[in-house]
Amino acid sequence: MKPTKKDFIDRLKNNKYFFIKHIRYETIFFGYCFIEVIILRKYLFFCIAICFLSFVLLDYNIISGISSSYFKFSAMIFLFFTANHFKKMILSYTIFCDFLLLFTSLYSIGVAFFTIVHLLYLCQMIPFLEYEKRQQECMFILLPFGILLSFLPLYWIVACYSMIFLLHILIVFTQKYSKVYELGLLLFALCDCCTAISFLTGNIMVAKCIWILYLPSQILLSITEQYSFSIALLPLPIKYHSIQKKR
Repeated sequence: MKPTKKDFIDRLKNNKYFFIKHIRYETIFFGYCFIEVIILRKYLFFCIAICFLSFVLLDYNIISGISSSYFKFSAMIFLFFTANHFKKMILSYTIFCDFLLLFTSLYSIGVAFFTIVHLLYLCQMIPFLEYEKRQQECMFILLPFGILLSFLPLYWIVACYSMIFLLHILIVFTQKYSKVYELGLLLFALCDCCTAISFLTGNIMVAKCIWILYLPSQILLSITEQYSFSIALLPLPIKYHSIQKKR
């Protein structure tokens, strides 16, 4: 059970070396929570690293006994808990797609909802979607689109996915974005190239590279801050200048 604010303040008051009575209790409490979150994230990233090493060893038959898919999926679950609120919404779609592609043969639905993932990443770049309510609206509005898209033939879904992913790449690399985000997107693109090659040719060695590229790409995309358009939407940076500074 996590300590409450009252428990923390009482603990300080009962300490005989209590020398911070002139400091606001709220400030100390929020600092305590900040440290707790940082430590928790470190543990989660450590778990992700263990999962990454485990599925690599399993995929290359260095160890055996369990499917590597469980470690791949577990890594994404751990990553979900390290992300901020809006990235959690994106990762919830991503984890759903990963489940379909790892444990089922519903590839059409998985690719269709990965299209929604890229649309959500594009939505985070629009300043007026900074607010939580707008982000949730965006998420639920795109849900029917993903469902309808999944009814199309697989090659049409892949074509739609490819166009939206290409749009995502063009916007990111033509704007002044974080190098971390650009690297994450590049790894994501390489992962998709490996997926296409392995699907078309059945090359096992290429298939083993998919998650080696995919998991780092998701980590890099999830740890970067939200961005806004600087050229494509010219009026917005002026009107929402104060919002952008807070990001």
